[in-house]
Amino acid sequence: MRVLKFGGTSVADAAAIDRVVSIVSGRQGARTVVVSALAGVTDALLDIASRAPADPAVAAAAVDALTARHRTVAAAIRSPHARRTLDPAIEGIARGAASAVAAIAAHGASPALVDRLIACGELWSSRLVAAAFSDAGVPSQWFDGRHLVRTDGRHGEAAPDLAATDRAISRLLRPALALDHVAILGGFIGSGPDGATTTLGRGGSDYSAAIVGACLLADEIEIWTDVDGVLTADPRVVPGARVMPALSYEDAETLATFGAKVLHPKTIEPAAARDIPVRVLNAQRPAAPGTRISGAVPDSGGCTAVASRTGLCLLELTASRRPAPEGFAVRALQALADAGVGVVLGEVHRDRLTVAVDRTCDVEALRARVSPFAEVRSRDGLSAVCAVGSQLATDPYAVAAALALFQDGPIHLVARPGGATGFAVVVDDRHAHTIVARLHECFKGEPLETREGVAS
Repeated sequence: MRVLKFGGTSVADAAAIDRVVSIVSGRQGARTVVVSALAGVTDALLDIASRAPADPAVAAAAVDALTARHRTVAAAIRSPHARRTLDPAIEGIARGAASAVAAIAAHGASPALVDRLIACGELWSSRLVAAAFSDAGVPSQWFDGRHLVRTDGRHGEAAPDLAATDRAISRLLRPALALDHVAILGGFIGSGPDGATTTLGRGGSDYSAAIVGACLLADEIEIWTDVDGVLTADPRVVPGARVMPALSYEDAETLATFGAKVLHPKTIEPAAARDIPVRVLNAQRPAAPGTRISGAVPDSGGCTAVASRTGLCLLELTASRRPAPEGFAVRALQALADAGVGVVLGEVHRDRLTVAVDRTCDVEALRARVSPFAEVRSRDGLSAVCAVGSQLATDPYAVAAALALFQDGPIHLVARPGGATGFAVVVDDRHAHTIVARLHECFKGEPLETREGVAS
């Protein structure tokens, strides 16, 4: 049992979709394929949603252009049987997109209407991929991802209802797999308790694949992308970045949270809960071994990887009474949660809570919420830099060596995310890339106590 997810660049056009069919056909056993929208389509649909209230005609024309792009990809399908299903599906999805745009133009871009619109990307792509399998003579069956992945009622970043999803998958998906059909669905999309279309947040197709894989108790979840695996750093920042053959669940989740783009941060949780390995692979180089993510902790001999996340704000919540009342930190954290503020990194003292959050946080609303018991100070223009690896847990010199690298500017926060193997700092945006490069150079596997300038 295997779940294979293909990102937007892996289904960008007819040639890319042919590679998907070839890769999946080479796998044995039950296979479920989860696909993203064609490259660039989700961004285009979001742009249409933003334009529709002011200029409905331009937005409608943009929907027509996207429909034409999908018709062009569909033209590569030669089977008359496949086209009889595909062509009406493309046009039906286009009508749905046009209807959503008209509603947005009339009533504004509500989260529910935006979800209705942007779901069209995955509906289009999954129909195209299913037709390509049929065209190649591979027994397959298309599924509407909204009928399988059930969620709460939030729009834009819905949370999965795993029990309801498991029931839907058992009822709809498992019978197709039992017939040795390749099951194909769009990722990223789901449906709430009332049946309304929801989405799992940007990059959510990875998350969809992990949810489906967990419900199926898959042997492995494969994430097919346009890089050879998880790299030790962003190659645009560190040209010498290399592919890691293995990662623990914990380190992979930490890297994704701190900016590694190859995985959605929530992908690991469902897989780890069922101890299902996740493999990150390159659809353009399918023979490359990729990166295997599992519960085993690889002995990297040094720092496994470094990642950075920009666009952060540092909040300091200080108790307004001295001494701080018991439970101040718990009350402050609850206030953040109630305000919908996601904490990236933090540290707690008796009378002070310091947290790094996304810059989109409404600081004034939070300040009003906590005013009865806390004062709030904030600082913008920050980034978090995180390093993960076994050396950070086993080498007593590792963190000291890392801190010695921060000579160009202040460190606003130091914390250990993800357990003993993680180390993270919050620094000014302008220093983030320099720190990433220095950390990557610092941890190469050489014992730190032998390095020049580090005490032994």
